[in-house]
Parts: sequence; structure tokens; C-alpha cells
Amino acid sequence: MSIKLGCQTITFGADQKEDFPAVFAAVARAGYAGVEVGFRHIAGIPPEDLKRMLSAEGLELAGSHIGGNLEDTDQAEGEKKILEQVLDYLNAMEVGVLMYSGLRGQGGELLAQIEMLNRAAATCSARGVRLCYHNHDWEFADGERIMRTLLEHAGPELAFGPDVGWVYRGGKNVIEFLDSVRDRVAYAHFKDFAGLEGERTNFVTLGEGGAPLAEVGEWIKQNTPDIWVVAEQDRSGLPPEEAVTRNAAYLKSLFGE
Repeated sequence: MSIKLGCQTITFGADQKEDFPAVFAAVARAGYAGVEVGFRHIAGIPPEDLKRMLSAEGLELAGSHIGGNLEDTDQAEGEKKILEQVLDYLNAMEVGVLMYSGLRGQGGELLAQIEMLNRAAATCSARGVRLCYHNHDWEFADGERIMRTLLEHAGPELAFGPDVGWVYRGGKNVIEFLDSVRDRVAYAHFKDFAGLEGERTNFVTLGEGGAPLAEVGEWIKQNTPDIWVVAEQDRSGLPPEEAVTRNAAYLKSLFGE
């Protein structure tokens, strides 16, 4: 496997599943090899139907994304076995990556969340799926409290899918962070911001902001050359089709066709 370029469909908004064929067609025209879709958007679509829609455009499902407590038995009945449901779906799709985000809390609460993640990562590993932690910027706040705690207590099966844009927005040296998780990187999100000032939602097209994406591209080629690199622009002032096309062009400039 070589580096594959993917598109997180978040750019198409909350109603994306209402017209997945058009979304996937736009992604394919832009030149991506696959998509990452949040599990909440695909949970109600039978895997065989999703496969058919993706195959029609020559795309793969690169991975999916989930958050929250993966094992809380006090949740609603339909959510009690969410991890098993997700793994059944990913196994049916022959997908080996699941992204998780959302660590919060203090002290014992945070440690309990990390232990939950470690157990979930072991469960995923037994099913042939790598559970990857997807960071935002807040893990680097307060002296990197959350990220330091996660790195100190992460179990051997827990991988990372670093969002390098959020690392930048969190004020951390991106390459330094990547070096700290080098052996755990199994996936990567590329995101860019207009800068470190102002709203934390000042997303811009890849390469137009301040994130050191070119340097990250070189790091990936040297250290983890067999992963999915996924463009994830949460919002854009452009039409989604144009935004994902511009992001694809930038990724191709770093990694080739």
C-alpha cells in the first residue's frame, strides 16, 4: 500500500447522507481514492448499499469516525453495543480504521475515559480494526494536559490519526508532536486555519493558512508512507464541491496523483 488520498465528507454538511451519490461523485471527480464518513451518517445504510454507491464512483471507505462513551451501559438501549455495531459494519466494508475523538475532563474522569479507549482499542484490534485517536486543539491547552495524560496512559493497541491542523491551532509544534507518536500514526487528517488568532473555526482551503502542511507531507513520506491522508475541512465559504476539489489539488501537489 502507498499513501492514499481521502476526503472527509464533513465538508458537505449535516445533510450529506440525503444525497450520498452526488457527494461521492463530487469526491471522485476531485480525484480522491476514498472517503471518510462519520458513522452516524452511514449507520442506517446497509453496508452492501454503501459499497455499491462507492464502487459506482471508484471509491473506497477509508475509515469512519465516532465519539462518546463506547461502553456505558447506562446509555439508551440502542447505544449499549455501539462499538460492536460499528465493528460489524466496518468488517462488512473491509475497513481497518476507526477514528475516535472527544477526550475531556479532569483527573480520575479523564483517566477513566482513557482506560475505556484502551479497552475499545483492544476490542477493535481483535476484530482487525485500528482505533485511532483524532485530536482537536483542546488537548494541547493547559500545558497539554489532556494530550500528556493520554500519551502517558495509552495502551499498546491505541493508534493515532493526528489532525495536523488542530495540532497547529492548539499552538503545538506539529512535527514535534508527530515525532512523539511516530510509532502509533495509522492515518492523518489535513486541515488548515487562517491563523492562530480569532475564531477557532477560521478554516481555509489546504495550503492557504498557517499550518505547516508541506513539512507534514515530507514527514509522512519519510515515516508513515502507507497510510490514508484525508482532507478534512469542517466548513468552507465555497461550495463543497469546489472546496474538496481545491483540497485534493493541494494534497496531490504534496503526494502526487
